Amino acid sequence: FQVVMWFHFTPNVLVVSKDSKYKTLKDFIDDAGKNPYALTVGGSGTYSANHLDTLRLNKEAGVELTYVPHTGTGPVIPALMGGHLKAAMSYSMVSVRYKDKFRTLAVASEERVPSLPDVPTFKELGYDIVGGAYRGVAVPHGTPQSVVNKLAKAYSEANKRITPKQEALGFVMKYATGNEALKLVDQMREAYGGVLEDIKAKRK
Repeated sequence: FQVVMWFHFTPNVLVVSKDSKYKTLKDFIDDAGKNPYALTVGGSGTYSANHLDTLRLNKEAGVELTYVPHTGTGPVIPALMGGHLKAAMSYSMVSVRYKDKFRTLAVASEERVPSLPDVPTFKELGYDIVGGAYRGVAVPHGTPQSVVNKLAKAYSEANKRITPKQEALGFVMKYATGNEALKLVDQMREAYGGVLEDIKAKRK
């Protein structure tokens, strides 16, 4: 496939319930350091964006969190609300939608998310973690460049019209076409390369 463009990004967030004893990411990491594998972190899927960024946090912080996979984001919400999990690695929309129920400790974006201005990024807190779900458009290899250009223009124009609504929901609008789109793929490959190699090594 050939990437036409990327148009929005939903960064991962680490959230806890409002009544959790963890007020900051430091509180959470400190406790995780003292109690290996005791802190459960729910997320959507296995080796998904949620899972891989939990593994990256383990690696960056030198801790051992226990990731608990769920069949989607939906089941993670009641599990965290019901106290069955210590935290969840989910997406920024969850922080916006459930801001009265959850406390967001950090967001995995380069800069603070417009709809979550008071939430620090992992990078601000000393952890080089930027990740989540990128969404875009791709076409089969060999598609004429004129068609690719036409699609890129159409999707760019359509998405710019809904930017205010998307940002209010927690999305980060990100437009990347051509070489910039390929560069983003390379950045993701580099960001996740370390944990993917660790996974391969454990399977041998």
